[in-house]
Amino acid sequence: LSATDFTHGSGPVMRMVFSLKEGEFAGMNVIPGGQSGLTDSAFFADQARLWLANEALPVYLDSDDVAE
Repeated sequence: LSATDFTHGSGPVMRMVFSLKEGEFAGMNVIPGGQSGLTDSAFFADQARLWLANEALPVYLDSDDVAE
């Protein structure tokens, strides 16, 4: 951001929020387009709807949650 004209030259890479409490955590994450940078991939814009609606997907870090 510029201090005088309030413009920017690039955008965010991801939106990520984590809540940390003693002994537990929870997280949400979304990528502003999709998981792939390849325009012919099914995952190119798979998270765009979530990004535009200010929504996110849960982040799984516990091995049992990831395996599920």
